[in-house]
This record gives sequence, structure tokens and C-alpha cells, in this order.
Amino acid sequence: MNEKKNIINHLIQKNNFSKYLEIGVDDPQVNFNLIGCPTKHSVDPCIEFETPVDYKYTSDNFYHLLENGELDLSPDYKWDIIFIDGLHISTQVERDFKNSMNHLSKNGFILIHDANPPTLWHAREDYIVKGIRRPWNGTVWKVIYKLNALRSDLVIHTIGGMDATFKRLEDGTNDLDWGLAVIHRGEQECCDFDNPFYEYRELEKNRIKHLNLINLEKFYRIYN
Repeated sequence: MNEKKNIINHLIQKNNFSKYLEIGVDDPQVNFNLIGCPTKHSVDPCIEFETPVDYKYTSDNFYHLLENGELDLSPDYKWDIIFIDGLHISTQVERDFKNSMNHLSKNGFILIHDANPPTLWHAREDYIVKGIRRPWNGTVWKVIYKLNALRSDLVIHTIGGMDATFKRLEDGTNDLDWGLAVIHRGEQECCDFDNPFYEYRELEKNRIKHLNLINLEKFYRIYN
């Protein structure tokens, strides 16, 4: 079951959203084509796969072209839901988040995939292992932790992770591919910024508070 698709569609339906952007599409049959929204746009440079997308650019180039009026969209175009699933390196994810915030509607949501790596191996920086593409979260978690620790003007929840990891943290199961962060404007009590060097072993000790982990049941209670 594709729970991330269900979560995105739930937020769209509950808020009567009409504009959706997906950054990092890969195979559109997996998620993009399953999103029910009147207006949808997709961005992917199509480096690994030739994917049918609306804008065949890196996310940096896409936002640069958008803001310089070089696309078929207004430079100040805003989406209600932006799903970020591009390059899983923290510096890139942080740029994607900042650029996306500039183009997010007032009550909109940014969702970031792969936010809760189950092991240090999954949190490595290079997703190619001995020439083979392997399961990979990268360093997305660092951005989620930083936002959760320093941005009291946002509300951040991370839903799920691997079953074994998640059950160790909370009751409940999930299949959210190691964490889906849900972010919107609002107010929150930040967690302590007690891991300034972004050490994975410190994340392991404080995973629930650093990522503000919740299970699916709690997500639907909060965002119903």
C-alpha cells in the first residue's frame, strides 16, 4: 500500500487544495499519477530514468527558471502541496525546502520523503553501492531535525519508518519508506538543538523528539 499517496490525497481533500507539485518523480506510476488534484506539476532531471515529467530540470534549475519568468508559470506561482523526493543530500533538501516555501500557499503543506533512516547504512551520502542502486535515505533527516529544533514558526511531524524501527519507538505499524515529514506554517515547541554536529548515533538516541515522530493513526487524528 502506498501510504504517502493516501496522506497527500487526504490533505488535498480535507483542505480543498487544487495545486500539487512533485519534486523527484522517478516512476510516475508509483506516486504522481495516483494523486487526485485538479492541477499537478512534476519536476525531475531524468538522469537515471527517462521519466515523463512536466519540467525536465533539476529542482534548482526549475526554481531559478520559474522565478526569472522563463517557464509557462507566473514567477510567483504557489502550490498547496509540494512533495519533495529528490536528491537525498541535506544541502540539496534544505535548498528544496527553502525554494518550496517561497512558492507555498498560505495554508499549504510541504512533505519530505525518507526522513527517518532506520540504520546508519541507510543514512549514507552515496546511494550507489558497488555500482548498484541500493535502498537509501541519505541525510534528509538532518534537515528535518534542524527545522524541528530551530523553526518555532513551523509545525513538523514525521510519520513512520521501517516497521521494526517504528515499533521500537511507538505502538503501530507503517509502510512509509522510512519516514514522511509533514510541514506547514504555524507554531510549535522546538526540540533541543543538542546534536549540533548531526551525528547519526545521537539521532538514534533521540529519534522521537528530533523528528517529532508520530504513527499513521495519530496523523489522521491531528489532520482530520
